[in-house]
Amino acid sequence: MAIRMPSQRKLLYYDTGDGNISNDTWTVLPSGGTGGGHYNLVRDYSMLNRHGMEQTSRSGTPYVYRVRVTLHGQTYAGTGAAVSGFAGNDSFTTMKIQGCQNNWVMKNAAEFWHAAREDMFSDAGVKPGSRGKYSHTIRYNFDAADDTWGTPVDGAGAAFTGGTWDVSSLGYTNDNAFQLRLVGSGDDEESDAFAGTDLQIGHSYLMSRANQALDTNPQTSETPAKFSVLRRMLSGDRGLATATQDDVVEEARNAQDNPPYEVLDISDSGDVNHDITEAVELGRLTVGGADGYTRSMVIDVPFGLMDVQVQHYSQADDNEQFTPVWSVELLKISEMSG
Repeated sequence: MAIRMPSQRKLLYYDTGDGNISNDTWTVLPSGGTGGGHYNLVRDYSMLNRHGMEQTSRSGTPYVYRVRVTLHGQTYAGTGAAVSGFAGNDSFTTMKIQGCQNNWVMKNAAEFWHAAREDMFSDAGVKPGSRGKYSHTIRYNFDAADDTWGTPVDGAGAAFTGGTWDVSSLGYTNDNAFQLRLVGSGDDEESDAFAGTDLQIGHSYLMSRANQALDTNPQTSETPAKFSVLRRMLSGDRGLATATQDDVVEEARNAQDNPPYEVLDISDSGDVNHDITEAVELGRLTVGGADGYTRSMVIDVPFGLMDVQVQHYSQADDNEQFTPVWSVELLKISEMSG
């Protein structure tokens, strides 16, 4: 089924609170005077199109938002940094955008958590028709409970008012409500019962299922015996042992049977930082110097949630600071394939 595309596809961001990006270091990029560098494109497109968009399908499959991000190396008023050398070739501004991983683990995790939430409501006798209009899919955080978001601005540079974006809460025991996030360390679900405020969905999903073994070929790790009489007779070798056959057996036992990805060790319950909990870079672009002051990149944003950081670098190290304008244009919405 085709995914509905909104008609208002352009979002403009600018920090009306004048939170200048600094020289030579990464700075989180607020917008509209709010947020700590985190952006919820699903919320923002819902705000401007006046209809509820979602981070997943009604079966829990994550949506991936393909967008064109454009960075302008100037303020909303059209000025650059406070130092005259800003326009020279010795300075530039870099934007770095991060998000969660786009793989089968995150896809399955979202689908299983969706099913768990539906079971939660069903067990409590809450029917879909008695839930709120916008309560039929999970709303996720980026990396912490009750995440805060940057706000898009209007044509005059003022922040939109918007409505309320309630993040989904779940629970499985009395008074144990929690939220879900996409990146950040997991929780120790091996040594004690969870009683926290949020869970990272990928880690929690992997902790709920049978894990891959470190040796994926256990049936040949010990057998067959190198000098098995029956194996040699069936293979046509009537008594002459060949070094080639022995090498093949050794190859079958030991080679290429280790997973090329991290296998979680559930016995080490104190280790809650894993590959699946880490953010990945979705894209990076640079403006300034001889390259001009406006550049764009196309990136895929899983769940429509991303973290944005900016750095303004000056070779002369003259502490140039300014607040850039940037925009996001929606190109496509698709289901995560995994």
